[in-house]
Amino acid sequence: MKTKDRILQYSLQLFNDEGEQNVTPVDIANVLDISPGNLYYHFKGKDPIIHQLFVDFEEEFRMVLNAPIDKPLELSDNWVYFYILFEEIADFRFFYRNLQSILERYPELESRFRRLVEQKIKTMASIIDTLNETGFIVISPVEAEQMAERFALQLTYWPTYQTLLDSDVSTPVSIHKGVYGLISQLTPYVADGAQEFLILLTEFRDKMLRNAK
Repeated sequence: MKTKDRILQYSLQLFNDEGEQNVTPVDIANVLDISPGNLYYHFKGKDPIIHQLFVDFEEEFRMVLNAPIDKPLELSDNWVYFYILFEEIADFRFFYRNLQSILERYPELESRFRRLVEQKIKTMASIIDTLNETGFIVISPVEAEQMAERFALQLTYWPTYQTLLDSDVSTPVSIHKGVYGLISQLTPYVADGAQEFLILLTEFRDKMLRNAK
């Protein structure tokens, strides 16, 4: 692996584990066992590292958001899709856990992050509309709009909530719980067999949690 890629990889790990604000370029160089000068040759300080990590996250996350769900009524397909979304957020969770501070210190990222949130809402709205059009759920336009925003909200603030709730839980378990919490919000709107849907969803969650442990 090239030194530049290693710097990004280990910086991301440190930022996620220690908190970006607590990590200095010297800390990154020490973990990589390279000189600060070598690190500076590739990145002129911490700011360019954070910027590049955001670019990487933005690209990966948009790819997932823009990927269509081929079988929107299949629980397993929906679960995997949302799991991947949560997983991408978990991989770059330092952005979310310290979001306000990062946006204040790196204002050039604010507009890009806002567009990313807007894309979340748009994608969630599209999924909900598809479920409504196929008759799986029955939901009014106003409720659908609010649900799309709640989904996007959960995808944005889940890392902070999870840290407050239980910082020791494993990432896969945490993600499965997050996916369950998101999809279960559809239950009151399921056209036929809402209770059966919730039972099936809960059984699927329990299966995933067993496999994650």
